[in-house]
Amino acid sequence: MGEPDGAVDRRAELLGAALGGDLDEQERRELDELLRTDPSAAADLAELGAVLDRLPPRGSGWIDTTPPATVPPVTFPPPAPARRPSHHRGRWRLALAAALLLGAGFGGGILTAALGDRPVEGPPGTLGAVETLTVSGAPEGVRASTAVVAHTWGTETVLDVSGLAVGEVFTVDVVGTDGRTETAGSFLGSTVPVECRMNAALLREDVTEIQIRDLAGDVVFRSALPPVSGTRA
Repeated sequence: MGEPDGAVDRRAELLGAALGGDLDEQERRELDELLRTDPSAAADLAELGAVLDRLPPRGSGWIDTTPPATVPPVTFPPPAPARRPSHHRGRWRLALAAALLLGAGFGGGILTAALGDRPVEGPPGTLGAVETLTVSGAPEGVRASTAVVAHTWGTETVLDVSGLAVGEVFTVDVVGTDGRTETAGSFLGSTVPVECRMNAALLREDVTEIQIRDLAGDVVFRSALPPVSGTRA
């Protein structure tokens, strides 16, 4: 049995608001709980973030349309003022994200054309691009690779590691330019390589380092992030 309609709507609403950087404190707590309890939510957030990062801004060929009758109604607000910066994620994009999450069944051709088969490329901080980082301080016998992906809602960490103590708990911490640390998630050491993707609400330009810590809080290894051009180091 699927989720109740209300739960699906709220899930889409939270993910859509996260994509647009439009969460209040209560919604941020709800999103954190959703990401913690629903692994598919993080995957949906990353996928939709990459999609929206690559779509043209409003006014570049998009046409507002009413969703099909089979989709729960989505309210499209008035157009944003023309003077608003082109990078702004308006409510119309949040509505599109919600419609996609709810299985709207339209826009597939648009998404295919927008995404193609090419990965996003660009300098540090490019939305949707995978930035491969250098790992430092890894203990002998530990093999690891790290990368980050910038999104409108925060920073995604991509981790591949083997050789850590089996069964021990490790956390992925994202360190901000102001010294604040946010835990993106945790994992267990395993006999096989651990591959995971974890999300933090800190924006890419505000992140200076990724740290992998053990249960005692000690840094096992880390990866420094290059500054994003035009932002503070």
